[in-house]
Amino acid sequence: MPTFDHQKGIQLFDQLAKDPANAAPILQELLLVVSNHDDPQLHTPHGLLTIQAGRDLLRLTRPPGGLGLLRFLVLYNFSLQKRAVKSAGAVAEARAVPAASREEMERAYRRVVHDKAGAKAAALLGRIALDHGVETSAHLAIRTSLDDLGRLGHNLAMAVGYAEAAATLGLPRGLVPLANLGHVQAVSLQGVRPAEIPEFLDAGDGKADVALLGRLLEDWDFDRVEAILRALAFEGVADQAYRPLLIAASADPGFLGHTLSEVHAARAASRYLTPSENAWLLWKLYRTLTTKFGYPEFLRLGEPESTDHRSVLAALESSLRYKSPPAEETVRRSLEAGVPLDEILAAVVDFYGQWTVGEKEHTISCLNAVLQTAKFLGKDEALLPLAIGLSKLPF
Repeated sequence: MPTFDHQKGIQLFDQLAKDPANAAPILQELLLVVSNHDDPQLHTPHGLLTIQAGRDLLRLTRPPGGLGLLRFLVLYNFSLQKRAVKSAGAVAEARAVPAASREEMERAYRRVVHDKAGAKAAALLGRIALDHGVETSAHLAIRTSLDDLGRLGHNLAMAVGYAEAAATLGLPRGLVPLANLGHVQAVSLQGVRPAEIPEFLDAGDGKADVALLGRLLEDWDFDRVEAILRALAFEGVADQAYRPLLIAASADPGFLGHTLSEVHAARAASRYLTPSENAWLLWKLYRTLTTKFGYPEFLRLGEPESTDHRSVLAALESSLRYKSPPAEETVRRSLEAGVPLDEILAAVVDFYGQWTVGEKEHTISCLNAVLQTAKFLGKDEALLPLAIGLSKLPF
């Protein structure tokens, strides 16, 4: 996998893929190897983000489903330039960092990122992970990305993607994505001053009510929104606070789906951030990402219909293959016929291998944001991201 020998690599994959039990170990190795993606010509190396999104998509189905997507991810790996960071080397570099308190090491990390000292940033993230756990390093890196979310939210997405890979791999292998994240942030966040995030002591006087939040946003009544977001963050349900924003981003996903992908990344980041940090990020995104809120009434589901599941799924396959009938029609019919949402999402992932598109990286990341958002919103509101997302993606 670390080489460019795609011919031998894909032959081995095709042999291993005959046993569905090999899919999970192959995905784990892909996460480890592609976390080393490094291309000096790219400001934002998308390699790991693509593999991480592909992994999340494959978790929506079961082997042998998703084989086409997994095969593409393996081939994609062979096209990438990579660093030579290995877990043993990352551990040694981390151990070489002098012992210090967690606060001192965190301040040192922000300093070396600012000064574009990638090797030092990599070692510091690793040392913090060894001393305090992967999630502590993940929090530091994601908090650092809040200083500048980046064009199209790339800095936030990168921090979340590498942090999730590290959490998935565990120690010591998780030090490889963390080390690479240190290098990435030393480039993308060099010279950036820390953002001032107020530290709240409690939830304040807002009401932790997502339904109320949605109504206020639809009425463009922002006077009470910040207080509600803070309350939701302190109630430990920051991810639920993203629901109205995910609906808005699903209706207008942005260029190559970047708006929806950014909100999806922010929701994933919420489990690593403190309540005050979540409240700050929620308020920032609600104010800046979109101007129209509310679920479109024309995409509400109608009354349940007693339609044969096989016929509606065959129509959905036609939408995926030919874009005819439109996905809005076939996904609606499937949901109204009682086809489980999980079955619809799995069908989309399983069909991936039959699509021929040019822009694979953003297609996979956007598709993942679409399907994960549909799953999060649930059956009654899943039609919005699926209808809009599947109609815009270049299948």
